[in-house]
Amino acid sequence: MNTATLTQTLFALPVAERVALADKLYASVPEDWQRVTDQAWLEEANKRSAEMDADPSLELSYIFTSKGQSFARSK
Repeated sequence: MNTATLTQTLFALPVAERVALADKLYASVPEDWQRVTDQAWLEEANKRSAEMDADPSLELSYIFTSKGQSFARSK
């Protein structure tokens, strides 16, 4: 069963069954998931920041448009 079919099947369940399932899913999430996720994001951001400090050519840039004109912007 693919995800789309499973999702449709789950949404077709009676409300009480969906609520019970949601409770079980929520209970299965580790208590410290947010702390662990936040720490992983912070470590990745610090790693990328150090890489860009060491090699400025890695810095991100973007292009925005205003009144039909394009502008490149970096650092």
